[in-house]
Amino acid sequence: MSDVSSPKRKRVVVCRGQFCNMDRRADKLLKRLEPLLDEVNGDQYPKPVKLEIANCLSMCGAGPNIVVYPEGVICNGVEESMIGEIVAAHVKDSS
Repeated sequence: MSDVSSPKRKRVVVCRGQFCNMDRRADKLLKRLEPLLDEVNGDQYPKPVKLEIANCLSMCGAGPNIVVYPEGVICNGVEESMIGEIVAAHVKDSS
């Protein structure tokens, strides 16, 4: 058995709760995120960055919401125009 511990895998979690997905806002965020994360992941396996969907992140009044783990970076009031900046700041440089 090895003593080498592997780093925790990065996860980008998008809330698709009732408030966050009003007018399909969260679905639009997911559509913008997927190709950017595919670019970051490239052909690596397992993928260093995993995209996940949450039914609710319990931050409804601040939504749409995205959380980047393992750092626990919370992004509230996310709009499509913010996705590239979120990926650049919290995913690309640290993946």
